[in-house]
Amino acid sequence: MNLNVQKEIQLIDFLKTKYKIIKKIGEGTFSMVFQVEDLNEEEYNKNLYVIKAITRTTSPNRIIDELKFLKELRGKNNIIPLLGCHRHEDQICVIFPYFEGVEFREFLRYATVNEIKEYMYNLLLAIKQCHDLKIIHRDIKPNNFLYNPNLKKGYLIDFGLAQRDKVEKRKEILFEDKSNIKTPSLLFFNSSISRTAPPPGYYIEDSRPQLRAHKAGTRGYRAPEVLFRSSRQTCKIDIWSAGVIFLMLCCKQHPFFNSSDELDSLVEIATIFGHEAMRKVAKYYERVYRSNLNTIPNDSISFETIVNSLNSELKLPVDGFDLMYKMLELNGDIRISAEDALKHPFFK
Repeated sequence: MNLNVQKEIQLIDFLKTKYKIIKKIGEGTFSMVFQVEDLNEEEYNKNLYVIKAITRTTSPNRIIDELKFLKELRGKNNIIPLLGCHRHEDQICVIFPYFEGVEFREFLRYATVNEIKEYMYNLLLAIKQCHDLKIIHRDIKPNNFLYNPNLKKGYLIDFGLAQRDKVEKRKEILFEDKSNIKTPSLLFFNSSISRTAPPPGYYIEDSRPQLRAHKAGTRGYRAPEVLFRSSRQTCKIDIWSAGVIFLMLCCKQHPFFNSSDELDSLVEIATIFGHEAMRKVAKYYERVYRSNLNTIPNDSISFETIVNSLNSELKLPVDGFDLMYKMLELNGDIRISAEDALKHPFFK
């Protein structure tokens, strides 16, 4: 029998001693998720719970961090409450209340301006709770925000990639070796490719030692500073991800960015923001951006143009576009904070 299958059977047998398993509702690289009922609760007062079984392949430090952050955030608005956890051999089982959210693709189809406003306010409120405690979620995406439009309530889940925002180290560039600190990484996007040429986007003339920079997150939602492999990554990377969700809701487009790797992701962003803005932000993050792709404009395309071309029926007010620009600011250091976003006139 496959070892993983055997482990899952053993885990289910363990859970059955305490819970009635309704169904498996999810499975990822590092965890399995079950919907359960507590066997100790009276039949007339049964509640549904979710158990996230973290697999043994997960780093112990990552498990510790996830539980630590969930404990710190316990009781905070729009953060899924941690109810407890069990340990079974080399697996950790974390218990949460069950909350039924709408399927994002379904919500996307019918969401009005007011419903988008409610969704974004709830998401930003959850992000603010994290940022107030200097916690970067690092994986803001629709699947990690359970939202119920009827209740006008949402919960941020899955802190498996979360990290502490170490403010004092924001501007410290971490190299394997700091002897060549002045050589910037050079990005080049080429429109003419031969069989022997590198791929369309690649790093050239980079004699500098390898940067150690966090790249965690889901493709399509990573902020420019993550894609540029900058070590100056702060809580603002979550705001970019939320901004992408805002753009998707307004355009009825899921996903909006759909590249398979970091360099393709930068090309997608460049097609909106243009060469000039990309060169400027690359320089800010100590990179050099070059491209001769003729599909990328020199100047940016406005979000008004994008939204109106993809979803002309949505009449997003000027304040909505203003917030979108502030959330999808290329430069993370001047990108709007969650706290300021919640005070934005769009939500008045």
